[in-house]
Amino acid sequence: MDQEIPVLKGVVPRSYQIEAYRKVLEGNLLLVLPTGLGKTVVAALASLHYMRQNKSVIMLSPTRPLVDQHVNTMKTLFADYSFRVNAITGHNPVIERMSLWAESNMVISTPQTVEKDIKRGIVFLNKFYFLIVDEAHRATGNYSYVGVAKEINELPGRRILAMTASPGSRNEKVGEIRENLSIKNVIIKTDSDPDIAEYVKGSDIEPLFINPAPDQRKAIEYLSSAKDDMITGLQGKFSFVKKRPSRADMSKYIRDLSSRASAGEKNLFSDIPYFTAVVRMDVLSEYIETQGMEVGYDYLREMRESEERSMQRTYNILSRNPDFVAAVEMIETAMKSYVNPKFRTVLDLCEDMVAERPESRCIVFTHYRKTSEFLMKFISENSRSINPLRFVGQAGKGVDKGMSQKDQREGIERFKDGDYNVMLATSVAEEGLDIPSTDLVIFYEPVASEIRSIQRRGRTGRFRHGRVFILIFSNTRDQAYYFSSQNKERNMIANMRNEMDRKKPRHIDEY
Repeated sequence: MDQEIPVLKGVVPRSYQIEAYRKVLEGNLLLVLPTGLGKTVVAALASLHYMRQNKSVIMLSPTRPLVDQHVNTMKTLFADYSFRVNAITGHNPVIERMSLWAESNMVISTPQTVEKDIKRGIVFLNKFYFLIVDEAHRATGNYSYVGVAKEINELPGRRILAMTASPGSRNEKVGEIRENLSIKNVIIKTDSDPDIAEYVKGSDIEPLFINPAPDQRKAIEYLSSAKDDMITGLQGKFSFVKKRPSRADMSKYIRDLSSRASAGEKNLFSDIPYFTAVVRMDVLSEYIETQGMEVGYDYLREMRESEERSMQRTYNILSRNPDFVAAVEMIETAMKSYVNPKFRTVLDLCEDMVAERPESRCIVFTHYRKTSEFLMKFISENSRSINPLRFVGQAGKGVDKGMSQKDQREGIERFKDGDYNVMLATSVAEEGLDIPSTDLVIFYEPVASEIRSIQRRGRTGRFRHGRVFILIFSNTRDQAYYFSSQNKERNMIANMRNEMDRKKPRHIDEY
């Protein structure tokens, strides 16, 4: 087999990238590599190997912004060649897609578009020999990655390179990814590997436990008491209700009761709204426990002012509970003078960063768009040294229309150039986008997903030492999410290391 290393424009491949390139030529490969360490270079090297033999390549990425980014990157890396690299998305008319499929040496697309075009019969897969699956941790269930990979693997002599920063903590999930993509080999690299460590400056990760404001704590207690009271009432009528049901449990109860009601037990239709009320009260409590009073107050206002009948019915049911009423009064009174302790902490951390090094950059990750909206307003009103950029996805709700792909690209460039020094980002910035390495990353709240946690942290510590702070409201579900994420990540790393130890001595880790 030809093991010559192809030449990319402006890039000298690192040893671990060359190892991965050679390994994917031997069989389908899952490459687990920390964010910012050049998975795309491996994909480009292997793509060149096939394209120089007049064999075409498909690269799958989960979102259109990522597709556009990969097209620009590949065109830059292939600048010394005449290969045709094109994006194909649902925005292209079918007749145009047919031409692009036929003429391209490399097609970069979303998996849904490729899967649909294969079913339409406008893709001639015989010309495509190499499939790249970006963010491969998504290759589970019936996600379109799985269908496209199945079509490719049915043809002889094909190869798949699947890439991710984290496959997940469960061996079963890694096994599912491998099975769905027909993976033969797995390479796992962590920041501590000798051939990786020299390229990683590292980051200090520090949880910050923050006391909720007294009124916030009291509102949480009232809501907890109201929830317990309502669940006790439901247990008296339905023996299957657990003592402490999760939100997933409650959703299952609702589905089961709805099925029974539709099948003839009509009286159950009047009971279902009480289950829904518990769920919505739990959502309200979570907002206040993890985000602060602002998002909880906004959700209360939405419930109260909603014209949707189910929401009105829910609020009427909740309003009969005295502890819920007390919580609402506490929230409304507190909002007149409330200062969110997390908002103040974010402000202090960012201002300290800018004071220490004026050219620094920070990303603040928030789970909810509303939180980023309120935090943006708070920082803008209370700081002269911070120029924040709110970075969200395209889908908007109400007056929040979100950011178009053009807005996102312009925002990233202005963040790189220093027009903005703090980015307030939702999950859209976690996965793949070419956002520069930063000096400081702040998790506004812990995330229970170890994959998302690793992706967020990967935004710092690549070019110089970085810092990561995780903000946690003490003795709330914030704290539970934090420890859950820590346990999952420890399990994932332990599973990786057990596999690596089993295969020693090694240069490349294989399953």
